[in-house]
Amino acid sequence: MKPSISTVIIAISTLLSCNAFAESTVTSGIIVNQSINTNNKTIAIGTNNLASTGAINIKNARIIKSIILNKSINKDNLTIAYGEGNTGTTGSIIFE
Repeated sequence: MKPSISTVIIAISTLLSCNAFAESTVTSGIIVNQSINTNNKTIAIGTNNLASTGAINIKNARIIKSIILNKSINKDNLTIAYGEGNTGTTGSIIFE
């Protein structure tokens, strides 16, 4: 059974963190990225890796009648994704 989230979701990403909602259902909620990212270096090297700082990743989720806000503050960050199938994100909300 997939988890159901029917109230407000506030996802606060902090330094070098990543939140993921995999195969969830968000109904009438709010997803907020309020991460503050300063002077970070994030690197993905190899194959099919993720370099993520202050990001929210939403994969195979159903978002119904919800609000999505990205209030992420990013300053002097470096994100590198080097190699086949690698992804680099900073202060993002990603839907897959």
